[in-house]
Amino acid sequence: MKGRNSDEIDELNQAINEQSDEQRKIATRFGKAMNDFATERSLETCLEALNLSIQLANIRAKVSNSWEHYARLLEGEVVRLSKQVEKKQQ
Repeated sequence: MKGRNSDEIDELNQAINEQSDEQRKIATRFGKAMNDFATERSLETCLEALNLSIQLANIRAKVSNSWEHYARLLEGEVVRLSKQVEKKQQ
């Protein structure tokens, strides 16, 4: 892969890694918040767990969108390379 797509793929790869790290951190915090809520059953612990669940859903959506974009870029590269191979074979 070369050029703009390669740079974009590298940037997406970095973004996916960063988003995945953030997702793991939030998931850990969410697990603790759920344990706190199960123990205390207070409005405060409920709201904390709810807030973290929303954050977790948002970061998961970002990760999913990044992976979809990554897949489209790779598909474009496969198509581009296939056309190059076809031209060389002619």
